[in-house]
Amino acid sequence: MKRISWVFSFLSLFFAASLVFSAILKVSEKQPVDISAGKSVYYWEIERIILEVSNKNKPKIVQGNSVLVADTIIFDQKNNIGYAYGNLVFENKKEKTVLKAGEGTYYAKEKKMIVQKNPIIYMKKDNTTVKGDMMTFFTDKDYMVVDGNVEIKGKDFTITGDKARYNQEAGSFTVTGNAKTIDKSQVLSAKTIDVQSKENQLSSYSAVGDVVIENTNDNYLIKAGKLDYYESLGYSRISDHPVIEFKKNNIKAYSTVMEKYDKEEKANLLGDVIIITGDKQAFSKWGVYDFKSEAMILTGNPILVQGKTKMNALKIIVDIAKETMSMQGGGSGIFEYKLN
Repeated sequence: MKRISWVFSFLSLFFAASLVFSAILKVSEKQPVDISAGKSVYYWEIERIILEVSNKNKPKIVQGNSVLVADTIIFDQKNNIGYAYGNLVFENKKEKTVLKAGEGTYYAKEKKMIVQKNPIIYMKKDNTTVKGDMMTFFTDKDYMVVDGNVEIKGKDFTITGDKARYNQEAGSFTVTGNAKTIDKSQVLSAKTIDVQSKENQLSSYSAVGDVVIENTNDNYLIKAGKLDYYESLGYSRISDHPVIEFKKNNIKAYSTVMEKYDKEEKANLLGDVIIITGDKQAFSKWGVYDFKSEAMILTGNPILVQGKTKMNALKIIVDIAKETMSMQGGGSGIFEYKLN
């Protein structure tokens, strides 16, 4: 069995999110703007400029490396609002990033941009896409929100949820509502997944509410109320009624807290440890799961229970593959034997 690793592809995620901001929100206001269209009309009474398609010439706004194209572009001078309708395409050629949507609205006073009707962002540098029902960019706050059917897909990972929020300045990324991350070997799902970074490097992340960690290559499934991971320590902590389910072996392991260091081939089970397999149960104060040997070693007054039989020892060893429990050192207790 491969060792458990609870580090998901969040580094790629932060790079992708940062790229969105550099490509879409960081256009310099000092650069000249070139506007063209097949047809343009200015309505004095309502102070609006309308750019439309004519002779296959779509409205286009070019500023530096950025290009905005749509079937219709409207700017409301009175309210400082810009509209783009139909086949909206925004491209930053330098960053190789493209945003497509059915329509978009820019509120100049609030410095807020909303795109909807199947919006999608393509980031060609790292082959990442971002989808959702609606995207909102707060251009002066380095803040982005994706609402509805969120899907962020990279080369080696996929993240889905009902809503995603990214704050570049704070270095935080949060997915809420049926949040799920999928990489090559594992799936993590929870009500909320919150990721923190420093200088676009993963710092920590937390998963809260109905947490499930499934290793697609191995035999285990982990359920809990909360998972915390700290990159600098290489340390994971699973709490709030954690349980490991060994799917093929009909074994479940419970404890108050489970923890693991990335460099170790072991996981610690701390507090009120219970192991259940068939009609056998083992209880102890703490235990260690060894990934190489696929064995759990229980210490701290361990007790083995089967029916009315109760035995204690210095150690109880649970062999996951063989589905057996054995005692080591100072075994004693009550043994029940039934005659045929």
